[in-house]
Amino acid sequence: MKFNDAVFGIFLIVFALAEIAYTRTFPSLHGQRFGASDFPVLIGIGLIICGCILVYNGLRQRAVAQGEANLLSVRGWTEKRHSVINFFVVLLSVLAFIFLVDTLGFVIISFVILLVLFLRLDNGLVPSLLASLLMTGVSKLLFGVLLLVPLPVGPLGF
Repeated sequence: MKFNDAVFGIFLIVFALAEIAYTRTFPSLHGQRFGASDFPVLIGIGLIICGCILVYNGLRQRAVAQGEANLLSVRGWTEKRHSVINFFVVLLSVLAFIFLVDTLGFVIISFVILLVLFLRLDNGLVPSLLASLLMTGVSKLLFGVLLLVPLPVGPLGF
């Protein structure tokens, strides 16, 4: 599935405007010219600029193709069975994480999902096992230990 750049640009602009509107509700620091919302607003302004560039490029690309360039094209990957299956495997992986993370725990479900995805994307068994183990460990360390995010523990206690 390929979206025209103008579609992504419009999405980016709308997202940035919503982000700016939300961050303007952050409290200001007493006696300071700068507050918690200043940096996110600058990021939002940058996203709006990038969105405008994408819209311009998308419309220019469509004009060059004389209206033949669709805003959404699903040809290409939908014609390949392997790609369609990969799409649904990724979608089912996200759903499995949402519904099973509390039951199985973060470490188990993350490892299994990463292993399935690596194998599905034609990696070897040993590199898939190592990469899944490494990425699960790094994620657990970064989020669970360093950032103190309460990750679901699961039946094995980790």
